[in-house]
Amino acid sequence: MAKPREPQEPELDEVERALSILEGRHPDHQRTARQTRAAAVERQAALAKERATSLRRQRRRALVIGLNVAALAGASVVAWRLVARAQTMREELDRVSAAFVAAGWSEIASNVVTARPRLDVEVPGSSCVVALSSSGEPIAIKEEGRTLEAPGSVGFCTCESGVKTIVEARGSSTLNAVGISLVRIDARAIGGPLARSWATPTPALWGDGGFECAEATIDAWLADGHASASSADDAWLEQEPTRAPLRRAQFHVVARVPPERPFIAVTTPAGQCVLAVAGESDLLSLRLSGGARPISRARGSLIWCAAEAATVTVWREGAAPVVALAAPAEALGGLLGTRESAAAAGVIVDSVATWLSDADLAWDARCVMRASLRAGAATDVVSAPMPAEPGVPAAQLVALSLAPEARVAWEPVSAAPACDPPLGSAGTMRESVCIHAAPAAWWRKGDAPAATARGSLPFWLAPLEPVREPAAVALVPKLLALARQLGADGFTPTLLEGVTELVDGIRVVGRANEDAIVAVGLGPTAPWVHPFTRERPWNLGDSPGVVQLGPGESVKLTALPLPGAPLDRRRTVVFRREVRRDGLVGAVRP
Repeated sequence: MAKPREPQEPELDEVERALSILEGRHPDHQRTARQTRAAAVERQAALAKERATSLRRQRRRALVIGLNVAALAGASVVAWRLVARAQTMREELDRVSAAFVAAGWSEIASNVVTARPRLDVEVPGSSCVVALSSSGEPIAIKEEGRTLEAPGSVGFCTCESGVKTIVEARGSSTLNAVGISLVRIDARAIGGPLARSWATPTPALWGDGGFECAEATIDAWLADGHASASSADDAWLEQEPTRAPLRRAQFHVVARVPPERPFIAVTTPAGQCVLAVAGESDLLSLRLSGGARPISRARGSLIWCAAEAATVTVWREGAAPVVALAAPAEALGGLLGTRESAAAAGVIVDSVATWLSDADLAWDARCVMRASLRAGAATDVVSAPMPAEPGVPAAQLVALSLAPEARVAWEPVSAAPACDPPLGSAGTMRESVCIHAAPAAWWRKGDAPAATARGSLPFWLAPLEPVREPAAVALVPKLLALARQLGADGFTPTLLEGVTELVDGIRVVGRANEDAIVAVGLGPTAPWVHPFTRERPWNLGDSPGVVQLGPGESVKLTALPLPGAPLDRRRTVVFRREVRRDGLVGAVRP
């Protein structure tokens, strides 16, 4: 459609028509030229307006882009700083947790991403956890109403599952963030609260949690063999001359408790007795699997024996090292012989500081009897639990092994035994060797178990076998005690060989591979027993008169009083100590 013509003044139209005709052009030429010029001006104005609008739009777009770029750059800087902070915290936490991770611990929570000064965690059951601070500054754990705080690290063990735990880094915030890590390990892997002192590394502070399942946890830890690699060598036996009797009695160091640890696990080989020695003021306890402690807080030392192999733990309250030594029970003479060997080395062990399983009483009685006989009748030893009622009198020579509360009796009552050590009240003397002048039957009163081992007199006591005087019979257990003690020290009884009976004593000749003797004369009349000596007189029950005597050497010994019996009716028992090829003495022949 044609654009409508704009209204114009009549005079202007007439002028434009006249000009157009004068120029020889179309009458509307001037008017058309004028309209064209006006349209051009209008178009230029519209174009200028459009250009201004476009420019403003471009400027706004550039501003928005610039702002977005600036925002993105700011966000990138913030993100870079967050990533750098997280990386730095991760590196610091990896540094402080490296030893724990190497020992089998694993991280269950950290604040590396959030940098918050607090962690809220649910700890799994049967766990031990340690909270670590990357800066070494104080760190706190709150669990079950308890708060633990220590510099750098703090930990606890728990039996229950899902224990809500809060870990806080004291004095820190998101702005001055400190790395926090919570690492965990199965409680069984470090023995729970009872054995965690063995674990390395360890936090600055342990809490008291986890004791409700501590016994089962440490038993599992022991079953896994975690405490089997304790340092043990026999150098301790060489450090003091007073320990020589233990070395000659075949004791060997099987475990040692360093001062920084409260206990040691000892795997007792079958048929062994163990002596544990600490400082005189230290208190020792013996713990069995399941948590029972048959010996509790014994001062300085304790002893136990076992027919079967078993792992137990010895606990110390004190600061001195603890040494555990083991030796064959038959060579020593069971629990009784072990106490005697310890006493020979200056270690006095009270009977309440000894333990033997009720199931091993008969075995222990057999060990006492075999070590007492030493030779000649060992194969005749028969052991059995003691009956609750008297049986048929059959035994003259018996070894007793009693539970702590056991009370025993014999039939007939008139056949009173002579015992060494003397039988005491319940719980004071639990092992002894007794002899009756006539056959007797032993039985126990009450439910506490007891056992006996029956034997016959050895060949070296044959001179006393026909003697029936009570005073003479009472000497037999003392002579057997001497044989037991000397046997543990490496001596073996002999008769006749290398001995010459003299009117004023005896002459003894040393044999090959031997270094010492102890001589005891036996006669048919009082005083029946004559301990021979070179210088210092001694009696049964005293420290025996050991005489150094090398191979081929000869020594004359005497006794006070001298034997009064004819030479052909006297016999002298010579206990000889053999030197082993390894340079030690004491080849024990049970």
